[in-house]
Amino acid sequence: MRMIVEWTKGSPLRHAWQGGRLVPLGEDRPAPVNYGLLPGLLNPADGEEVDAVLLGPPHPLGEAEGEVVGLLSLADGDHKVVLAGEGHRGEDLEPLLAWFAPERAPRLLPKEAALAFLEERRRERDRYLGALLGLAVGDALGAQVEFMPQGSFPPVTEMKGGGPHRLGPGEWTDDTAMALCLAESLVEKGFDPLDQMRRYLLWYREGRYSPKGHCFDIGNTTRRSLERFLRTGDPFSGPEEEGSAGNGSLMRLAPVALAYARSPGLLAYARLSARTTHGARAALESTEVLAWLLKEALLGRPKAELLALEPFRDQPLHPDVAEVVGGSFWRRAKAEGYAPRTLEAALHAFAHTGSFAEGMRLAVNLGGDADTVGAVYGQLAGAYYGREAIPEAWLGPLYLRERIEELAFALYRMSMASPKE
Repeated sequence: MRMIVEWTKGSPLRHAWQGGRLVPLGEDRPAPVNYGLLPGLLNPADGEEVDAVLLGPPHPLGEAEGEVVGLLSLADGDHKVVLAGEGHRGEDLEPLLAWFAPERAPRLLPKEAALAFLEERRRERDRYLGALLGLAVGDALGAQVEFMPQGSFPPVTEMKGGGPHRLGPGEWTDDTAMALCLAESLVEKGFDPLDQMRRYLLWYREGRYSPKGHCFDIGNTTRRSLERFLRTGDPFSGPEEEGSAGNGSLMRLAPVALAYARSPGLLAYARLSARTTHGARAALESTEVLAWLLKEALLGRPKAELLALEPFRDQPLHPDVAEVVGGSFWRRAKAEGYAPRTLEAALHAFAHTGSFAEGMRLAVNLGGDADTVGAVYGQLAGAYYGREAIPEAWLGPLYLRERIEELAFALYRMSMASPKE
């Protein structure tokens, strides 16, 4: 764990920690205790990133060890876990807190608050992993019966592979390939539509992230957009005519929601990510609705609040999107490639079931565009139920599972650093 600031008891202290930054004290004061500010991993083995305050000297190699003794609640709403090294207690921090103006003074909460905070962070991280893994799992399961009419095949319950693309168990289609290209772009470049399109081209022309080593199962609208981008260089190459409102922007959306769940710009980012390949109104609005659903699920909101879709109730939406927002998903589901119908089918499976697996079986066994309905349901259900709810029998054979988890972790860290609402 790296130390970014370190003081020794009794040493001159010219700055104090306030509002997430160091501010001058106006006069030298002796540090009341050995302490340091830690931005690194509180539990590297678990991959958890939590800022902490260490009471006590650091390890000679710059690492730190200590017992969780409390939670520091800052005036700006942020929190830092308090670790106490040998011979130190949480109360040792109180003299330092007394230096702050009363309205800006951090509060030292007990150990129980810190443990609850860490558990909520663990659950939240699990939901982030669940969203991206759920997308890939749904894509792989649905690909086994893609294009087949509902009821014309034995029910999908296992990760067997096959289907029209003759995939191996756990292999997926364009939905996940494009999602990983998008995730990689966000992690490495931030939100850059031009870079997103360049990475989609790597998949389209060279088979990046394709389990078969080449592009397959590409949608007509996506192909048109990429070809237009090759001709014009315009990253917003998605056609805008009504008949082009396919589900390609929905199937890959999770990385945008993961990166910007805490950002006030999430819906704008979602719309821009859609416009790269899909510019029709129904597709754009469906993408915004799904982005909001993913955000709320990632932040742990109850299912009833998600399904109410309250922020969209009074919006002037495309009639087909308005129908979904109005609750059509309670009554029907059809696995079509039209964006509002795909969103409706995924919500139908989410609303009528009580577990990730139960809803996934309902979603992919609709047949038709089963891979994308499965991918959209998997994003939402994974964000809601978390990775722990996805059967290991489905995760075990998943193609590039480690890479998917790596990107999900990176997007989680990106989200924690993004501007808060």
